[in-house]
Amino acid sequence: MSEIILSLFKEHKVLSIEDLKEKLNIESAKDFVELIKHVEKLEQKSTIVQLPNEKFLYVKEQLGLEGIIRLHQKGFAFVYVESLGIEVYIPKGFTQSAMTGDKVFVKIDSVYKDERNLEGIVQKVLERNTKYTVGTLTNAKFFSFVKSDDKNIEKYIKIINSKNFNLVDGTKVLVEITDYSKVSFEDHKGIIIKTLGHKDDPGMDILSVIYKHGVPNEFPKEVEEQTKAISDEITMDDSYRDCTKEMIVTIDGDDAKDLDDAVSVVKTKKGYRLKVFIADVSRYVTEDSPLDKEAANRGCSVYLADRVVPMLPRKLSNNICSLNPDVLRYTICCDIDFSEKGFPESYDIYPAIIKSKGRLTYKKVNEVYENVAETVEEYKPYLSMLKIALELSKKIRTNREKRGAIDFDKEESKIIVDSNGDALDIVLRERGISERLIEDFMLSANEIIGEHFYWMQVPFIYRIHEEPKIEKLRQFFDISASFGYRTKGKVDEISPYILANMLKKFKGEVVEPMLSTILLRTMNQARYSTSNIGHFALSTKYYTHFTSPIRRYPDLLVHRMIRKYLFEGDVSEKTLEHYACKLPELAESSSEYEKRAVDCEREVDKMKKCEYMLKYQEQSFRGMVSSVTNFGIFITLESKGIEGLVHIKTMNDDYYTYDQKNMILIGRQNKKIYRLGDEVIVKVANVDLENQEIDFKILKHKSLIKKK
Repeated sequence: MSEIILSLFKEHKVLSIEDLKEKLNIESAKDFVELIKHVEKLEQKSTIVQLPNEKFLYVKEQLGLEGIIRLHQKGFAFVYVESLGIEVYIPKGFTQSAMTGDKVFVKIDSVYKDERNLEGIVQKVLERNTKYTVGTLTNAKFFSFVKSDDKNIEKYIKIINSKNFNLVDGTKVLVEITDYSKVSFEDHKGIIIKTLGHKDDPGMDILSVIYKHGVPNEFPKEVEEQTKAISDEITMDDSYRDCTKEMIVTIDGDDAKDLDDAVSVVKTKKGYRLKVFIADVSRYVTEDSPLDKEAANRGCSVYLADRVVPMLPRKLSNNICSLNPDVLRYTICCDIDFSEKGFPESYDIYPAIIKSKGRLTYKKVNEVYENVAETVEEYKPYLSMLKIALELSKKIRTNREKRGAIDFDKEESKIIVDSNGDALDIVLRERGISERLIEDFMLSANEIIGEHFYWMQVPFIYRIHEEPKIEKLRQFFDISASFGYRTKGKVDEISPYILANMLKKFKGEVVEPMLSTILLRTMNQARYSTSNIGHFALSTKYYTHFTSPIRRYPDLLVHRMIRKYLFEGDVSEKTLEHYACKLPELAESSSEYEKRAVDCEREVDKMKKCEYMLKYQEQSFRGMVSSVTNFGIFITLESKGIEGLVHIKTMNDDYYTYDQKNMILIGRQNKKIYRLGDEVIVKVANVDLENQEIDFKILKHKSLIKKK
């Protein structure tokens, strides 16, 4: 059997026990035990090595792999090999000219059996990921060069066409890299594509991040021309249902300008009727038009500290498609009848013309529910509906919780900036009753739409969320158990219901934000797909994105298919084939552009938080240990959501070792333990604006802190 197993490994390179069992047609327990013994012998001889994903890799012969490289600022790198689900460590000096995101060919140099890690060297860059970069220009005597803002591009870029621009030192430019350095002592070469302004100009820091992430920031001429030709006039249309007399309102943030959803709630004999009206963007953005192509290219709007990079031109997003009060607007309505207990019983989907009766804000609706007299008087016309809406919202949420939906009540920071874009303050966003109410109604509409088209058995786009990885869940349960929060059941059989109950157990406790964040990190990233596999975190079989077509391209696609399949009744073979061919690529690109937007937003947040903390160097703050690593502990500041690092090198009171399983640092002499959730008082030791890093020094730890 050993020879057969060895030949299989030579052919396939990577195999699991289940793969071998299937290929060898093993059915009896005796043969299975024999298989395990032979695999163990091959592993002992270092012919194969077990990987972290439990599969075995054939390493007897020198192995070459392809993957995507990710460089660390200290010079080493990791190459992720998607086909195997593994990472290969690349030591400093062996990355060739590769940059983060490049596809590379790696030769495996060694295998560390105890840690089951692979080490290799980059032999060739197969495909470049970084073609454009933003950086700062410096003029030398005979040439100019650019230092990229991207930390992964360490080398300077020698500018070939700098004389064409006559720029001063410190100018921010967009550069195309035309010639990648092949040896360590050479610079890259490139040309200036666009000048952005001087590095000290107001708002230039955020603009640089926008260009760095490749977020389209200007609308092409043909898009502007198409937008200009769109009429501002909204007239009654017989193909739309007239809902202009109904009590319909929008509820959004104080500073929101793209109001793409409005609601109406009434009591009925059997329960409640909820109408969710969503801006009919598909009426204006027709398939394959310049507007549509640009929206697909952007994927979504990007919300940064003091600006929005919109998916659609502002004439549409802030005007014609925005459900502003007291004006006619075209919408698509998801009209749902709920039982007295808050379960959906029937629904209808139709085009509707509305005239919003009020632009309500989250803050003031929350004040109504808190019975603030002044706001109650101001919102008098809406009080009856708001009361009914809250009744229904509570019942919808209770039902969702009972089926096991996980509610990550994660605190998010809001950055307050001045007219120059400088950070003035960092505050935590409140998620009050009104925010939850609108969330409940939007989720209900998304589920109804998703299920309707699933049963129609037509090509469609869904928002899916796969089950979390077992290894990550196991670590979460180990950590939560160390705080006394245990759960029953096998890790590989965990349901959303069990995880939702775990969140309830530590609700309101000091460790809640930290444990909720860890659980959130165990989850896979939700994405768009044409295959409906359900949404794990929401514990629902059917889910799509229908409610934000102004700022998310998949929602616009959903509206377009609603119009085609339902309103026009076109389910012809030609139409179905068209969407079957087109949707998979759009689902993938939408997921990719969503990630791009999130990365851009996170970088701006980190940058502005560092900028804010520059003012507070050497000052002390109260915080909590939010993560523990082998190189130090991360502290999140109370009431700010700002995170910084206490490096282990600065913890001079003892020599600390890292316990990976329990995620703790233990002092060798004093046995002091730093663990997740510990309270600390820290001093701001250093703020590195260029690398967006904040360093703290611990002044007091847990037992030394007096409770408030």
